[in-house]
Amino acid sequence: MKMRGLSLILALVFLIAAAGCGGGGGSSAPAADKKAKLTVAMVNPLTGDAATYGVSHKNGFELGLAEINKAGGVKGQEIELLTHDDAGDPKQAAAGAQKFADMKSVLAVVGSCLSSNTLAMVPITDKAKIPHSVISSSSSKLSGMSKYFFRMAVQDDKVGGLMVDLSQNKFKPKKMALLYLNNDYGKGLLASIEPQVKKYGITMTSAQTYLATDKDYSALLTKIKAEAPDVLLVGSTYTDGGLIVKQAREMGLMMPIVGPTGLYSPKYMEIAGKAVDNSYFLGVFVPTNPDPKVQEFVKKYKEKYGMEPDTFAALAYDQAYVLKDAMEKAAAKGAITRENLLEAMAASGYKGITGTVTFDDKGDWVRPYLFVTVKDGKFVVAQ
Repeated sequence: MKMRGLSLILALVFLIAAAGCGGGGGSSAPAADKKAKLTVAMVNPLTGDAATYGVSHKNGFELGLAEINKAGGVKGQEIELLTHDDAGDPKQAAAGAQKFADMKSVLAVVGSCLSSNTLAMVPITDKAKIPHSVISSSSSKLSGMSKYFFRMAVQDDKVGGLMVDLSQNKFKPKKMALLYLNNDYGKGLLASIEPQVKKYGITMTSAQTYLATDKDYSALLTKIKAEAPDVLLVGSTYTDGGLIVKQAREMGLMMPIVGPTGLYSPKYMEIAGKAVDNSYFLGVFVPTNPDPKVQEFVKKYKEKYGMEPDTFAALAYDQAYVLKDAMEKAAAKGAITRENLLEAMAASGYKGITGTVTFDDKGDWVRPYLFVTVKDGKFVVAQ
């Protein structure tokens, strides 16, 4: 009886297993699993004083990813974005980089917008051998710091010189004065400004520093007013730059004011108000560019976020496509891995709304820059 019972049980198990295999009797096979998503991680200041930069970066990047995924992603795989808010703190940025470096599913890291934060991240992403790209972080210390690091931004040891070059081409000044942040960023600007000023035979009447926490620049501007330079250079972000320009105009300093890419933000116009007239800065993107690709991006950005995109948003949008392009090239080699992605990033030649993205042997973007100004409340290329 025991043997007979056991035989019946085994027969029943066999029948159940056979039914589960879905023979030709009309049973449907289990649905295939969806393809795993390709994961990219972002570390940026999404709160705090620098949140405007971080949020613009996130918005532009997410807009690009949404388009890419809607069009089928990379060979049918969607790209997902994980985020970590560093709140402008290098320690938080390092923590975010370590968290994502330890996640084997993360193929690439983007951010931070701030040089100090990115400097804290690169040793971690380098050790993890994970491709790491930024759209700002201009510290000269980052050049060649890691073969895994790529920068879609002008570096400090070049931006100051470009400010002088563009000023010389447009204004032919005999005298210049400089106000700059007393940090690595500002010092990098000064180092690249000095040789260009000497090259053109321009007299630097003064080079004064201020702290990021300063709000009153009247003493510094009083000295500059007495010197009467033809151009005032400012090495600042949009917050302090906006206040400097506003206070300068209130004190009667009406000369052209020239700054770096950091001034290129709607927040700069908001802070400075009408004082933005006759101010200029470096740029790679203007929303008034009639190029159809640019206008399509501006339209989509406005529809999604209710505001005009700034340089950070435009660069981030291109950054998403640079990564997508690199992933497709890596996939052609059989697998999208961190190492294959590194090789593809280094060979980038993506043509985006901010120009063609190519990197030199130090991971820095090779490209020309625009001289941007404000006209009728809009950013335009200076004529």
